[in-house]
Amino acid sequence: MVDFTEKQVIIFGGGVVGARKARYFAHEAEVVVYSRSFHPEFREIPVRTEVCNLTGDEKELRNIVSGSSLVIAATSDPGLNEQIKSACDKEYIWCNVASGKKGDVVLPAKISGSHYVIAVSTDGSVPAVSRLIREELENSFPDLDDLVELGRWIRETYRGERTGPDSYDTVLYSALRDPETRKALASGMKDAREHVLRKFAI
Repeated sequence: MVDFTEKQVIIFGGGVVGARKARYFAHEAEVVVYSRSFHPEFREIPVRTEVCNLTGDEKELRNIVSGSSLVIAATSDPGLNEQIKSACDKEYIWCNVASGKKGDVVLPAKISGSHYVIAVSTDGSVPAVSRLIREELENSFPDLDDLVELGRWIRETYRGERTGPDSYDTVLYSALRDPETRKALASGMKDAREHVLRKFAI
């Protein structure tokens, strides 16, 4: 996991794949997309687009990628993608390759909230499986932000020198796995805290 805030991400390719990659970084990084043409989805993605006809010239590619933190080769030409990767290697820049020889970086399927980020990857081999796992996690833990917040409250409430059944570690482990805690949490944080205090009296 890397924080790309205020860093530059360059994407080569204005098709559907390029749009998906652009959306992945659009709200975190400064994203610039180079392509001959752009899919209509780009109208809704807050990135900069640059119209260009890439020839695969190494000098041109190195000039474009120089200074960026990550490059994504997402053109429809695997050979061109590999040339982009080669230019990145010479500039010591991480590169994700959508089609062609594998790059340095794999972009996982991810879910995130105010208090968490979960990333799932099949090492780029079957992205559909990563998406399936992500969807299952989203369905299983719709209250994950609330669970994290409750966990923080348990930490502050039960932390100390106590040992045994009322220690912080024991309460945290038990409470977050208690189905009744999840039911109480569905009614609100206040109900969840009261449930924990009743079941794990201090």
